[in-house]
Amino acid sequence: MSASASSASPATTDNVAIKVYRYALDPTPQQVEILRRYAAAARCAFNFALGLKVAVYEAWKRHRDRLIAQGMTREQANKAAPKLRVPTRNRAQAYWRQTKGQPFIGPLREGEERPVSYPWWERVNNRAYYTAFEDADRAWQNWLDGLAGKRPPVGFPRFKRRNSSRESFRIVHSLTSPDIRFQGHRRIRIPGGGGQPAFTVRLHKTARALARKVDAGKAVITSMTVAREGHRWYASVVARVQHTPPAGPTRRQREAGRIGVDLGVAKLATLSDPLHLAPGTPAVEFVPNPRLLENTARKLARAQRVMARRYVKGQPPSKGYLEAKARVAKLHALLAAQRATAQHLFTKRLVQQYAEIALETLNVKGMTASAKGTADKPGKRVRQKAGLNRAILDVGFGEINRQIEYKAAWHGVTVFRVPRFFPSSKTCHKCGWIDTGQTLNDRQFRCGSCGMVMDRDANAARNIKLNAV
Repeated sequence: MSASASSASPATTDNVAIKVYRYALDPTPQQVEILRRYAAAARCAFNFALGLKVAVYEAWKRHRDRLIAQGMTREQANKAAPKLRVPTRNRAQAYWRQTKGQPFIGPLREGEERPVSYPWWERVNNRAYYTAFEDADRAWQNWLDGLAGKRPPVGFPRFKRRNSSRESFRIVHSLTSPDIRFQGHRRIRIPGGGGQPAFTVRLHKTARALARKVDAGKAVITSMTVAREGHRWYASVVARVQHTPPAGPTRRQREAGRIGVDLGVAKLATLSDPLHLAPGTPAVEFVPNPRLLENTARKLARAQRVMARRYVKGQPPSKGYLEAKARVAKLHALLAAQRATAQHLFTKRLVQQYAEIALETLNVKGMTASAKGTADKPGKRVRQKAGLNRAILDVGFGEINRQIEYKAAWHGVTVFRVPRFFPSSKTCHKCGWIDTGQTLNDRQFRCGSCGMVMDRDANAARNIKLNAV
């Protein structure tokens, strides 16, 4: 898999844009061990901070449950239970510093030695811990905000398991004395700590674009996240880049005007006007769906069966199981990289060639809801709906919309949308007649008023172009 740097953040101010540049790494076997040690330390630090929060929460629940047992309602008990202070990052950090070198507290069996607390903290940069404490705070706050209705609800924060959580760590540094920096265009320096010296890791491809901006004072690196995806390690470098938004679209974009985009499954997108996906190729109005998940499904299913056969419940993972698990992870990583490439290519061409982009307002969560129903009212055609859900998620409607939004701001392009319930597929774009009897099986739109006949999705794209505001 070939992976290169890509900027993928919509955060932009008047003169500064917060951009993320993602680079594939080529670490040596010794460096892989260091990266895994950093990631394991960050995971343990996250669990340490979350454990403090959960302990306080469980104590509060015991108080509340006693009040409920005495006859209070749950709402009354929630208000009457004593308020306990949940430790935040600073408190977790202070407690960790106080106890990290001390033996565990508790009784010992005969002949046992008292282990030292947190043996994973050595030979790791301290900032990998502090950012993990921040991540625990964010996970806890997201759960609370979901309960309060301030954001979509999320589940109760979970501890990160050793063999199933994503290996990653994040490091921030001081902007006045940066520790994270490029050495040349093909190496990046990762800070050390705790007896581990700083080390440089080779990049799979050049970082010339960002390195030159940093050297010229046009960009400042603020943090870096290193993570393993499948068989590769990646470094996502966050930088504040000097950015002057364009005053408006270019002359070529203004001449092209507006384009309507209808996302779909049979075709990735149907366009109201032609789009050049690559230089020297003819323009297209139908962008084909690469069907990446469908093309990888057989290999993935075979690899997952091998992994399942090698798993023995209650036993430590064998070498064969770990190899099969790595094979499954590699296939998923390749699939994700191919999907991201297709999405970035399509969205980049859109914002480069048109001054206005008209989109649908999609409720992806509702579109991909399960059809299984309940025990009293079981759903119909559950397997077919599950297959449609997988196809929609494989295309990535939400990600394509997100990319168009932030890339449009970088290119002086305006994004318009039609209302969520606008019947773009059932309305004739010429005369406005609405076909109320149309079904999903009708792939041709036939107007009962003016007689116009054309592809259903092409008609929808034209309606989106004409009616987006």
